[in-house]
Amino acid sequence: MELTDDVKFVKGVGPNRVKLLNKLGIYTLKDLLMYFPRQHEDRSKPKKITELVNGETVLINAICVSKMAEIRIRKGLTLYKLIVRDDTGTCQITWYNQSYLKTRFKLGNSYMFYGKVNRTIGKIEMNAPVFDEERN
Repeated sequence: MELTDDVKFVKGVGPNRVKLLNKLGIYTLKDLLMYFPRQHEDRSKPKKITELVNGETVLINAICVSKMAEIRIRKGLTLYKLIVRDDTGTCQITWYNQSYLKTRFKLGNSYMFYGKVNRTIGKIEMNAPVFDEERN
């Protein structure tokens, strides 16, 4: 294949996929290779909790230091709150209506959290982050 060949000649690309690729401005194999996503989530460099800036989306590595608190706000809305810490500070993690998380976290285990930071005076929060248990 040549870089100037149409994307319809790529194995596994059918007529419907060609239409979708064309909408993105991808017509040739070179266009396909040089296409980069509009946004990129950098999850390679965790930050310390005290370094977090209000409004940024960031990865933190923290240890679970509290049991999951379940707070019923009203019918149909339940908050699940967890406190995590690293060697620089603590952060409150909040999820909405996700009861399966009650048994997901264990005290003393280390987890990676990726989400948007809300920092107010004396309080650092992260709402509905993506998470994974840290593997050694």
